[in-house]
Amino acid sequence: MRRSSIKVMLVLSGLLALALPVRADCPGNRLANPGFEDGAYKTESVGTSLSSWLANGWLPWSILGDATNNREVEYKLPDAVALGTGYNIHSGRYSQAFFTNYGTHNAGFYQRVQVPAGSRVTFTIWVQIYTGERELISDGHPYSDLDWPQKEGDKRGPGNYRVWAGIDPYGGAPGWGASPPDTTVWSEPVLDRETRVIGANGSQIDAWVQLTVSTVAQGEWVTVFTKGSPEFPVKHNNSFWDDACLTVAEAPTATPRPTDTPAPTAVPTDTPEPTATETPTAVPPTDTPEPTATATDAPTLTPVPPTETPEPTVTHTSTATTAPPTTTPPPTEAPAANPSASGGSGGLIAYGVAAAAAIGVLIWLRSRQAA
Repeated sequence: MRRSSIKVMLVLSGLLALALPVRADCPGNRLANPGFEDGAYKTESVGTSLSSWLANGWLPWSILGDATNNREVEYKLPDAVALGTGYNIHSGRYSQAFFTNYGTHNAGFYQRVQVPAGSRVTFTIWVQIYTGERELISDGHPYSDLDWPQKEGDKRGPGNYRVWAGIDPYGGAPGWGASPPDTTVWSEPVLDRETRVIGANGSQIDAWVQLTVSTVAQGEWVTVFTKGSPEFPVKHNNSFWDDACLTVAEAPTATPRPTDTPAPTAVPTDTPEPTATETPTAVPPTDTPEPTATATDAPTLTPVPPTETPEPTVTHTSTATTAPPTTTPPPTEAPAANPSASGGSGGLIAYGVAAAAAIGVLIWLRSRQAA
């Protein structure tokens, strides 16, 4: 998928390379002189050879070796007007180039930029690779020799040139003769043969490719880097760079969450534990003894001698009437109690007879008193 997207970009950028360069746009670009249009300076003041020129705002870096391996690069700014073509310029009039002839190199240029700490920074830059042993021309412009030698002594083939874009999130600066810090974050590399496209008229084109890298700033400064590194010391190991861009997405400010008003905490009240009440032990019911039937002897009636009934007093009225004497019948003797009757029944009968006799006597006494 990555290779397909690169091919699409290469076709488009290759066709644009044949037209008049147009200045690329990058809203919010934090870089100084990102299109290399704002002048240049000779870099011997920072340690390079006398022949090098670098765009203002940028500094060179290079690992220094011998004449073949890690050879010192030369910095130049191709001019579309002087060259009469914009083939090696992505937009505008100038691009920034560095190269070696018959030597490898590990070099580039960089710029330190102040950014908010913790912000996400993204660095992009366009690059074109020209490499190879032979001088090849297509449609009036040189293009890379990507064919490998067919036999010993055959002078052909590419330098296996790779390019990167990088960001050091700590803002380190290597200085001349040293490599970028180990903390640098690099883009995926692009190899020379991955940039070859065929133009509309069948011409061979070394297309412009955009490199992209992103990271989070670990302080208030970051450093952006370019890097070119061929594997073989062929005749031409050149890279052209243009339209750099550094954008910053500031870290979002954490919005404080509304503080929840704590609900009043209920203070737990110790609920007194119920005092254990001793449960009375059930006393088994005492058997109530059945009342013992006591045989009650029937009351013995004492015979009451008949009371002598006084003679009625004769009341004298105007008419003397002699009332005949009232004869009170002698009291009837109560029948003797039946000894075979049950104690309860015989008693009641006896009491009843005695009560009746007493009432009779009371009635008789009252009648005497009345008389």
